[in-house]
Amino acid sequence: MMTTEPEVPTPAVPRRAPREASARFRAPTHVHNVIERRRVLEGLRRSEPRRLTVIHAPAGYGKTTLAVQWLAILQDAGALVAWLGLHGDDVDPHWFLAHLLEAVRRALPAAGESIDDLAALIEQSAEDVQGYTLSALLEVVGDHEERVVLAFDDWHLVDEAAARRALVHLVDFAPPNLSIVLTSRRRPQLPLSRLRVRGHVVEIDADALRFDLDETREFLVELNGLRLDGDDVARLSAGTDGWVAALQLASLSLRDSADPAALISGFSGRHHSVGEYLAENVLDALPADVLDFLLATSVCDRLCGDLAGVLAGRGDGQAMLEELENRDLFLRPLDTEREWFRYHHLFADYLRRRLDRDHPDRLADLHARASAWFAEQTLVPEAVAHALGGGDIRRATDLVEQHAMPLVEHSRMVSLLGLLGRLPATAADDRPGLLMAVAWANCLLQRTAAAQSSLDALLPALPGAADHEEMRSEADVVQACIDIYGDRTDRAEDLVARSLHSSRSYRPWVVAVSANIQTFCDIHAMRFDRARERQRWAAPFHDRTRGPFAGVYGRCFAGVAALSQLDVPAAREELEGAVILARESAGRRSHAAQLAGALLGELHYVRGEVGEAERLLDESGELGSESGVVDFMIASFVLSARIKAARGATDESAELLVEGARVADRLCLTRLRAAVGAERVVQMLARGRTREAHRVARDLPEGSSRHDGIGVRIDQLRTSALAAVHSAEGEHDRAVALVEDLVAEATEHGQLRVATELSIQLAGIQQRAARCLSAERTLAAVLTRVVSAGVPQLVHEGGPDVRAVLARIVGRLGDGDVDESLPPAEELHALVANAPQPIGRASAGDLNGRELEVVRMLDVGRSNQQIARALGVTVNTVKWHLKNVFSKLDVTNRTEAVSVARRGGLLV
Repeated sequence: MMTTEPEVPTPAVPRRAPREASARFRAPTHVHNVIERRRVLEGLRRSEPRRLTVIHAPAGYGKTTLAVQWLAILQDAGALVAWLGLHGDDVDPHWFLAHLLEAVRRALPAAGESIDDLAALIEQSAEDVQGYTLSALLEVVGDHEERVVLAFDDWHLVDEAAARRALVHLVDFAPPNLSIVLTSRRRPQLPLSRLRVRGHVVEIDADALRFDLDETREFLVELNGLRLDGDDVARLSAGTDGWVAALQLASLSLRDSADPAALISGFSGRHHSVGEYLAENVLDALPADVLDFLLATSVCDRLCGDLAGVLAGRGDGQAMLEELENRDLFLRPLDTEREWFRYHHLFADYLRRRLDRDHPDRLADLHARASAWFAEQTLVPEAVAHALGGGDIRRATDLVEQHAMPLVEHSRMVSLLGLLGRLPATAADDRPGLLMAVAWANCLLQRTAAAQSSLDALLPALPGAADHEEMRSEADVVQACIDIYGDRTDRAEDLVARSLHSSRSYRPWVVAVSANIQTFCDIHAMRFDRARERQRWAAPFHDRTRGPFAGVYGRCFAGVAALSQLDVPAAREELEGAVILARESAGRRSHAAQLAGALLGELHYVRGEVGEAERLLDESGELGSESGVVDFMIASFVLSARIKAARGATDESAELLVEGARVADRLCLTRLRAAVGAERVVQMLARGRTREAHRVARDLPEGSSRHDGIGVRIDQLRTSALAAVHSAEGEHDRAVALVEDLVAEATEHGQLRVATELSIQLAGIQQRAARCLSAERTLAAVLTRVVSAGVPQLVHEGGPDVRAVLARIVGRLGDGDVDESLPPAEELHALVANAPQPIGRASAGDLNGRELEVVRMLDVGRSNQQIARALGVTVNTVKWHLKNVFSKLDVTNRTEAVSVARRGGLLV
């Protein structure tokens, strides 16, 4: 589909791209006209070490200057500093996390890959991943030997609930090598009392920051060279109350004053605002062109020479910035190359008020120039912000629409939705292209209701002209994608037919997603060969798409189709390829990697590699298991529960199944509910709870109302569970009849894996019914298939009854019987000997970063549920971490773990 990009006006002034797009990640450089705050710095030295240093005072008290001086001392001692200058957009949790990660990445370049993985994750996550991201970030920091200092400048801009939760998490669970410094115009709303009791915080307020008389004299006389006697200095100190910004303004006013004494006595106590009086005095004394430059450039939070020239309409922007710096006009360089600058916040606020007062007609034009400049540098958030600042909603919407689909295809869905959130609620209503991108973003984030809402708004916005038919077809693809996330295939094939038939008319992204949807439909219509062929056909389209989703899903679906046919080598190639692709294109921690990892874990499981399967499935569940299509969820909930039950972790297993049932009910996923219920039946029967198993099996959903392969699979799960219950109740004939019919049906449909699993179940039922010869024939018929495919776990799942049947078959081979239909004797002996791999017990040793974080939460009395929420993981994953903690510390409960950790110096 071809789209026309909206025209974005560009200024006539030639441009060059700045060396550094954003200076928010660099601490301001040292400037010459400040004094060293020796008195306050000495207090900080005495209070070391602390997890948190809070510097708070109104504007103009030198908070940032002190922070920079303190950080320089720490850097000289070997610390690595991550600086984040906060902006108003950081109130959004996504932007805050993204900028925090970037700040740390710049400070710890060796950890770039891990941090990039986390940055990709927050772009692709439908649910709140703050806890998980912060925990993983603390692990990254804790892996470094050097001290790491995280500095937040202007915390007051983000001092709201989400940012506060993030900061408290960082402080509470900081590794020993991490400390945090923040500046704020007001005392932050943090649990400072609790942190002070624990000795974790040092607080510096306005009283500590005020210049005393000695510092005032040093600043005015020694640093700025003013000829003032002791009384003048004392009057200035008293009149400004040690306010640093006022003293700097006073020094600028006094520098060219003919009567310093009169000026000093004139402002004290007579004006409503000392600062505004002095600012007026300074600005009114400037040449007109300098004042105009100041006002024009005040609309931006940061400036480089080219941007400043565009705003002021002159070609010497860099030279003017350097002149302002030399004049001490509250302009500070943000990098050592002196390419980026910013005005002191207090001065910038005053300039903007004066601009609005004296030249309100210029604001819209200045914001338009800034927006155009940032757009040309592809700095979309800033370009949108300035368009909105100038009241140009249309331009802001044009910019978001222009970049919307590229953001989706680069898997930056959350960024797109964040930009959209800055626009008025109705801005996209008449923008089909933007509505389409938003529908895609919500669909890929599995925000089904929001995706459907965007689609419902899109269709009426499309004109009836034929040139919009491609967009209508693309909307059908989005609808089909929503459907398969809901495990519905009844209309999906029809919805994607046009895109596949006319594939050259559509973007590769649309065709690739359509191919995946058709593959999903083929799998669940039991057309496995067609599903695999469809992915071979789609490979060139996957190669031409951007972002991980289409390619990863395509390989996963091809792997599912291959495994359904017990083509294990092909399944392994596809699923391992999917994991590699996801990790390389979206990051090791991405949802794409975890979804692919769950299916790869299932493959390891059927191959008998149970330990590796559990590891992959645990990893896939760290961000929650309700992502992707139902096939992913069945692996994450059902198979994980089966493995944990087999190693005796019955509570963990039960919690997984309860969670899976809850997700199935909430999302109306009948197949997931059937799979979870069937697994519950098997586990209940294994523990002798036959009556309860009967009730669960009876309540399993039926698939007969659905006229598709998914309905067939739902009925297979239900009937298999009922047969297991009947056999346990002694109704073997009834059970045998049910499973024989299922085997015949699965064989007819080409469900080789399902037919094999059901045949093994049938052999076990026949063994319990004392039909020994029938059991041996049934099992023998699939042994060659199991051995040649390399899926021994399918036999091991049959339990003691099937193992007894296998032992008799192998025993007769030992007696000299030859059966050409069976695998070679040595392979059968290996099948008997190789029981499922036991899950290894964690070795004693130091706790890793995540485990140490869990112990710290135990120390403050958090429950498993609270720990899960804080870490952004499931309760089951928390229990897995606790198991490892108890093993490594050689303890049996929480209290002992905390006690041992404290004695070992792991807790302070």
